[in-house]
Amino acid sequence: MPLPLSFVLLALAGGPAPAEEAGLAALETRWHDCVRQAFGGQAFGMERRAAQRAALAACKPHEDAYVRAMLAAQEAEARARTTRSVVARARDWAIGAAGSARAALGGVMDRLRW
Repeated sequence: MPLPLSFVLLALAGGPAPAEEAGLAALETRWHDCVRQAFGGQAFGMERRAAQRAALAACKPHEDAYVRAMLAAQEAEARARTTRSVVARARDWAIGAAGSARAALGGVMDRLRW
C-alpha cells in the first residue's frame, strides 16, 4: 500500500541526520589535528607565517573534504527548510479547504432544516 503524499513530505522535511553532523565534526577535528601536527613538525627557527602556510598547504586535502561536507550539509538544510515550507503551505491549504467545505456543508444542512 503506497504511503500518502503527506507522510512522504513529512519524512522529507526532517533536518540533517545526526550521523551526518557527527561526520562533519569528525572531518573538522581531523583537519585541525592535521594542521596542529604539521605546524608542530616544522623546522625550528622557521618564520611563523611560513610555518603556518606550510602547515595549511600540507593539510589542504583535509580542509577540502571538510569544506565540501559543510557545504553539502548547508545545502541539505536549505532543501529541508524549503520542503518544510511546502509542507506547511500544503497543510494550511488543506485546513482552509476543509474549513470551507465544512462551512458550505453546514450552510446546506441549515437550509434543509427549514
